Order: sequence, then structure tokens, then C-alpha cells
Amino acid sequence: MVPARKLSSTDYYDGAAVPVQNPRRKTRKKRMPATIKICLLAVLFVVTCIFYLNQQVQTMYLSLKLAELEQQVKTAQQRNDHLRVNLESARSLQKIEYIARTELGMIDPDVSSSLVVNPSASPHQQAQGRWIEDTPEDEWGVFAALAGWLNKILPLGGVEAGTLRR
Repeated sequence: MVPARKLSSTDYYDGAAVPVQNPRRKTRKKRMPATIKICLLAVLFVVTCIFYLNQQVQTMYLSLKLAELEQQVKTAQQRNDHLRVNLESARSLQKIEYIARTELGMIDPDVSSSLVVNPSASPHQQAQGRWIEDTPEDEWGVFAALAGWLNKILPLGGVEAGTLRR
């Protein structure tokens, strides 16, 4: 009699025993223990959470920076509008006329006064000064004579050595 174990591992055909290969006996892969699988899944979960939190922190930081930059843009736009208003008010004719009258002392061409000297009166009675044309050249003095001679050559000025020219 053949034991049961031998019968299961061999087949008998025509009286000869042929060994049968067991399909389950193929090379077994070593399985990872369940604790290592759980630890790896936990590490994977923690790394994923860290990346997610990092992304959320960066998003919050960029949102704050964006809000700050928007505030700067708003401030710059308000300043720009204020400067435009100042520029338009400075370009107005009323403002230009006010500055010309008060700071520069300008007047309207229509509103001007002129002083007319009576030519019939003698120059000594009018201004208590002497005019070069009214006094003879020998009374001028050295500097007045030199100034009169230079003015004849180079006619540039109207005041000569303490005397007034008409």
C-alpha cells in the first residue's frame, strides 16, 4: 500500500509513478509584515499632510502680500489723483494771474500809469538833479566826461556818473 502523501504527489499511469508538480509550490514572495505596511502608510500620510499645510501657509502668505500690494496701489492712485487736481488748479488762468500779480508784481497792460514830465519847466526845478545835456561838458568832471565819451562810443546805458540822461 502506498501512503496518501505519496499518492497526492505522484500520479500513477500504467503502473509507473510520475511526479506531479504542485502549482502552489512556486517560489513564494516574501510578504512584508503588516506593521511595516502600516508604518509606511502613516509616513506617506504625514508627508502628504506636511505638503498640504506648506501649500496652505504659502497661499496665506501670498494673500497677505497681495493685500499689502493692493493697498500700496490704492494709495499711489489716490496720490496720483491728488497731484492731477493740483496740476489742473495750477494750470488755471486765475491761479497764474494771481501768482503773476502777487509774487511777480505784474499788472494788466490796460491798467498802467505813466509819469509825464513837463518839458517846459527847467530840470533843476523838477528833480533837483542835473541832466547831462543841460550842463556844459567842461563842468562834468573827469568821471562824467569819461562816461560821456564811452557812451558816445558804446551807447549802452542811461545813467552816467551820478547824473541822469533824458
